[in-house]
This record gives sequence, structure tokens and C-alpha cells, in this order.
Amino acid sequence: MTSDLQALRITRSELDQLTGLDIDSVFMGRMIRPSVWRSRRQLLSLLITECLVLGTMFVVCLGLGLVVVSQQEGFNQFGALLLGIAVAIAIGAVAWHLYQGWRSKAFITLARLLDECDRHNDIIQALQVMEELDAAQGTGQGLQNSEILVALQATRDSLISALMTEKILRRHRALMQRRQELFSTLETNLATLQTLHVNHQASEYRQFLQEALAIGLAVQQEMDANTKR
Repeated sequence: MTSDLQALRITRSELDQLTGLDIDSVFMGRMIRPSVWRSRRQLLSLLITECLVLGTMFVVCLGLGLVVVSQQEGFNQFGALLLGIAVAIAIGAVAWHLYQGWRSKAFITLARLLDECDRHNDIIQALQVMEELDAAQGTGQGLQNSEILVALQATRDSLISALMTEKILRRHRALMQRRQELFSTLETNLATLQTLHVNHQASEYRQFLQEALAIGLAVQQEMDANTKR
């Protein structure tokens, strides 16, 4: 059953293909997964990665800054240069995290699906461990329940279908928003046309009353003239 369980796992390569992004335990694409903040190990990995990136940026910016100031005679404010580069990198890091927080709102569904995929793989891993323990104890029983495989296969199929659907909706989000705006515009235009139609009917009715009144006055004047004769 071990080979069957292994085949039910959702691998990283499959996740990359299904989502169209580079997926790992910390990032989805170039965005931080929300699950990172709930795991110390993943949070430590994120901090190490960011420290390496910021350190590399500092070294590169410092090198470029030294090249620029070396062409200026009498420059002796090396401390100010270091401080300026550090402040600029810190501001850039804060801006990047704010942008990440704003952009991640569009990937909430994907993040939840990835968490479900991780739980699915964890269940498979736990079943494999139990099978290995049974084999080590020599019981020879193992996990022979076929219903487990059926349930895991159904879960896997559902997750894959959900990931594919999310990818399609994410790629066409702008079109869907445009359609919603179009529907709203149509509703507004219909309401405006209805209002204009009502106003036009009221205007026609008012004109009809004025014409009827004018005719009535003309008839009354003609009758008065005939009476005087």
C-alpha cells in the first residue's frame, strides 16, 4: 500500500503546474503564504531568506555607492553613506511587505487550497509511518483498508479540480470584474432610461392638457361670440 499512498500525494511540481506559480512551503509565486506565520520552522526559513536577500542588496548598493562617491573628490562621509543605504533598503523592505499584504487579498482562496494540499500530504505521510511501524513490529497487518485509498483519491481529485478552477478564475479576474462593472452600468442606464421615459410621458401628458385647455378656451370664445350675435 505504500506505493499506492505515494501516488496519491500532490507533489510540488504538480502544484506548480496546476497553479502556474512556483509553490513551496514559504512562498506561492513571489508572495508569502499566510501559513508561514503559524509555523515556527517556516517563519525561521522566511527570516533567513529575507536576511540573505537584504544582505545581498546592501552589499550591491554599497558597492555601487562607493563607485559613485569615489569619483567625487574630498568625500569623507562613509558613515552617512552606510546609513543612507540602510534606510533606503529598510524603506524598500517595508514597502514590499505592504505591497505583499495588499496583493495577497487576491490569493486568499489559493492559500487555503494550498493549506488543504499540505494537510492531505500530511495524512498520507502519517499513514506511511503507521504502515512502516506495522511492518517493523512484524504484525504483517498493514493498512489494507481500500476505503482509505478511495477517500484519499476523492480528496486528491477534488483538490486538483479546485486548484484548476482557481487558476482559471484568477487569470480572468479582470474580465470578470469588467463584466460586473458592465452589468452595473447596464442597470444604471436602464434606470436612467426608465426615468427619462417617465419624464417624457409626463411632458406629453402636460402638453396634452395644455392643448386641451387651449381648445376648450377657443370653443368657449366662439360660443360667446355666437351668443352676442
